[in-house]
Amino acid sequence: MHLARKEHYPFLVFITLVAAIRLLLAPHVGLGVDEAHYVLYALHLDLSYFDHPPLVGWVQFLFTSVFGTGEFGARVAAILIGFIVSIFLYKLTYEINHKAKEAFFAVLALHGAFMFNALFVMLMPDTLLFLFIIPIIFSVLGVEKSGSIKSWLLLGLLLGLAGLSKYTAVLFVPPIILYLLFKKRYDLFCSPKLLLAIGLALIVVSPVIIWNMQNDWLSFTYQSQHVVGAKHIVWKSFFKSITSQFFAYNPFLMPIAFYGLYKSFRSKNDLLLLSAFFGLVLILFFTYASLYKTALPHWSALFYLLFIPIGAVYFLQVSKKFIVFAVGIGLLIGAFAYIELGFKIITFPKYKSIHRDIYGFDTIMKKANAEIKDPKKEVLGVTNWTFASRAIYYDRNYPSKVYLIDKRYDQFDLWEKSMPIGKDVIFINTHFFHKDIAKTMQCNSVRKLSSFDLKINGSIENSIEFVLCSNFQGMK
Repeated sequence: MHLARKEHYPFLVFITLVAAIRLLLAPHVGLGVDEAHYVLYALHLDLSYFDHPPLVGWVQFLFTSVFGTGEFGARVAAILIGFIVSIFLYKLTYEINHKAKEAFFAVLALHGAFMFNALFVMLMPDTLLFLFIIPIIFSVLGVEKSGSIKSWLLLGLLLGLAGLSKYTAVLFVPPIILYLLFKKRYDLFCSPKLLLAIGLALIVVSPVIIWNMQNDWLSFTYQSQHVVGAKHIVWKSFFKSITSQFFAYNPFLMPIAFYGLYKSFRSKNDLLLLSAFFGLVLILFFTYASLYKTALPHWSALFYLLFIPIGAVYFLQVSKKFIVFAVGIGLLIGAFAYIELGFKIITFPKYKSIHRDIYGFDTIMKKANAEIKDPKKEVLGVTNWTFASRAIYYDRNYPSKVYLIDKRYDQFDLWEKSMPIGKDVIFINTHFFHKDIAKTMQCNSVRKLSSFDLKINGSIENSIEFVLCSNFQGMK
């Protein structure tokens, strides 16, 4: 496939236009909790981190060093990945029947699934895995076809980079094994080149191993508890997980993904068959995990990344009207969501705004710093880790210090090292993250300093209050 051919121009124009729109939108939308958290990774470079491997922080460091640590710089990498992944996916779906129009439609379907319009703007570990999964699939086929040292090393490198992105990259190994067993390529398991690939992958992920050795295996322990929580099935969590996926990926397109999985298993195309093994392992794992703990919708994004586009191509032969409608309505809603994020057209009921997690944190930190009279004696405090990510990020250009003060052990404890004992702590309470400071903190005295409302189109989006805890001595 040569992208320079005229038949591919509509696809190239589309993904270029989408990338340009995202770049224009990027600096005008506040960072979400995960986005801010991973920029903090970049501001605290390390071999790895408590909750995730380090690649997301390293990538953010590279891009924010060039484009700045503001919202634009924090999003350039994700937008670029979205552009590149669209090309990878176009190439994969083009292999179904070598029809450029249908491969282009597959990419349209991907952008009609709501979650990807967010994940191709916000740099998260999942976004990085999008970048690696399709090249890994192609590299496995390269190993099967040629068995060259180069193909083996490429596979090892890609798997290592995936491991540096997110721990669930370990799920990439079982489908490779299943595929090679299905194809009866037992010889590849005995190849000494396999050891080279494994060795290279281990070298690439060694920073994660070294960091965990130095920190009592904190990250591995946390993730083992984080993905599968309860010891017994929780049906409420399961149905909540399925429902969230249903709406996160477009109710009309989510079922199409499973049709794509079915057709891929029936295909004689090895590329689709291998993709099907990847999809099956991924969706089975996250479905199993959701039986014990509510699975966040982006956890299963890799499955939908592959099979909404593949399913859309195959469904063109079943009901062209339905699939065109499903993709079209997804694109329209996605476009309107971008318009709303940029221009804030809708007036939402009090405290119900969709902007509440991404709006106003710069204002909050500006006003919080205005309350500080003596920076040597006074610090800022928050009581929730999701608020802490935004608070610390938007405080980065002020001389003040922000502390997360709670009983949960996490990455912030590794960064903070100690509590602000003896300091006067100005706690920031919001409508969504509110603590009774007098009841939960040990202070000589507690008094409210000031409060204000954040408003969008005249409707209250959040309410903020600053509470002074004099001579903080810890939590009660």
